[in-house]
Amino acid sequence: MKGVRLSQLPVGKPAIVGSIDLPPARIDRLAALGILPGIEIAVEQRTPVYVLRSEDALLALEEELARGIFVHPESEG
Repeated sequence: MKGVRLSQLPVGKPAIVGSIDLPPARIDRLAALGILPGIEIAVEQRTPVYVLRSEDALLALEEELARGIFVHPESEG
């Protein structure tokens, strides 16, 4: 299962990156920012850009990138 698009993840809900479905140059850019399969991220805000929390970093991404990242939301409790 591919998971859900990061762009559909509720604000504040932690999730694990499962896969990235973007052109190779975009995947390389995300990897340089530390966005890789297996890491935990959460959406902090959606507008005017997506702001993600990853470990101790905050990253701003355009919507196109957020739609290409598939995540697995973490279970509560």
